[in-house]
Amino acid sequence: MRSATVRRVLALGALVLAGSSNADPDTVSADFKRLQDTGSCAQCNLAGADLSGMRLMSADLSGANLRGAKLRKTILFDAKLSGADLRDATFEKASLGRIDLSAADLREVDLSGARLAHAKLSRARLDATNLSDSMLEHADLRGADLTGADMSRAAMRYAKLDGTVFNRVTLIGADLRQLDFRPVAGLQACDLSRARLQGAHFDGRDLHGNRFDHADMQNTGLSGSDLTDVSLAKANLRKADLRNAQLAGAMLGGATLTGVKMEGAQLRGANLEDAIVAGNLVGTDFSAARLVRADLSGANLNDALFRDADLQQANFSSCNLYAADFSGARLVGTSFRGANLRNAVFTGADMSGAVFTNATGAPLQK
Repeated sequence: MRSATVRRVLALGALVLAGSSNADPDTVSADFKRLQDTGSCAQCNLAGADLSGMRLMSADLSGANLRGAKLRKTILFDAKLSGADLRDATFEKASLGRIDLSAADLREVDLSGARLAHAKLSRARLDATNLSDSMLEHADLRGADLTGADMSRAAMRYAKLDGTVFNRVTLIGADLRQLDFRPVAGLQACDLSRARLQGAHFDGRDLHGNRFDHADMQNTGLSGSDLTDVSLAKANLRKADLRNAQLAGAMLGGATLTGVKMEGAQLRGANLEDAIVAGNLVGTDFSAARLVRADLSGANLNDALFRDADLQQANFSSCNLYAADFSGARLVGTSFRGANLRNAVFTGADMSGAVFTNATGAPLQK
């Protein structure tokens, strides 16, 4: 069965390559004979070959020149293509599970929808590659270069990312749950809007220039990360770990931050308009931040800083605001119903229309 399949591959490939101006007929003939006789063709020249629909499971094509090859619906399950040149190759609906593409050159290749579960892609060149809608669960991407790749809606759970370069990667709607991004080599200017990031880890990483709008980031680890000026509009950050994170200038409008760990976080100048914020926020710095209509009811804001913040119509009902600093803040129509305001500072704050019903330690109002 295997030899018959190989003969079909060889016959078709020979017809395609015979008319190729770049192919040496003697080399082509020798390479195909080698594949026919041994079932392996490492270092072969198969550039431009049409291998569509072929069953090449476990075939050894490591180091082969497959540039421009046609691999539509080809079954390459468990095949070895490490170090192969696959630029301009077509993989439409190919089966690539457990394939070895380590150190292969796949730059600008269209792998949209490819099935690459358990694939070995370590050190692969994937610059500007189209991996949208691909299946990459358990894939080994260690050391791979994904600069400029499109990974929209890709499924990547349990992938290995040590040393992976993700610069300028489109990850819109991708399934990145529980992935550990801490050991990646680069993570800059990526679009992770609407990505599924539940349980993922970015602790300690510089996340400047990335976008997380509408992303699901429940239980995501972001402690000590730098999210300065990062857009997180309407992101779901329930129970996220943001301890000691830098969020100065971050755009969190409409975001949900309930049950978050936020001790020591810096949100100076951040935009949290209409956001829902609750959890342990002891010592969090919201100075000069915009929290118009934000809901912080029930939050622990002991020693929090709100100097010069815009808190118009914000809701601090039932909050622990012991020793919080509201100096120079705009508190027009802000609600402090039932809040603990002992030792809180309101020097120079505009408290026009602020509500302090049943608050403890409420400031004297003129």
